[in-house]
Amino acid sequence: MREILPHWHFSPNAPVKDVGMKGMTRGDRAVAEACRRAMETEAWKELEILESVGVRFTGLVGRFVSEIAMPVLEVMPGDSFHQGAKAQLSHMVKTRDGGETIRIIKTLAVKGRF
Repeated sequence: MREILPHWHFSPNAPVKDVGMKGMTRGDRAVAEACRRAMETEAWKELEILESVGVRFTGLVGRFVSEIAMPVLEVMPGDSFHQGAKAQLSHMVKTRDGGETIRIIKTLAVKGRF
């Protein structure tokens, strides 16, 4: 998977990194694969459209956020490496924050953890 690294998102010189899963643990791979599958759904496309228009914290955004986040939360291991990401993603579902959910899922799709 080729991905623009999330922390370079706003730079015109953003490097594109060929992301492999060689150095990841089994839990990291499961999370990354779930995030990549979530990024291919219609809900992801709708959430990105709503975010680009500036719609946040509404019921519609909340529905898309939970639809995207739930499969990722289900496969996320309960170890200390993934505890922070799981807490943040759960919080994004409760607050219906689409923009932050997009950033979290993109980061997890590349690294599998924070």
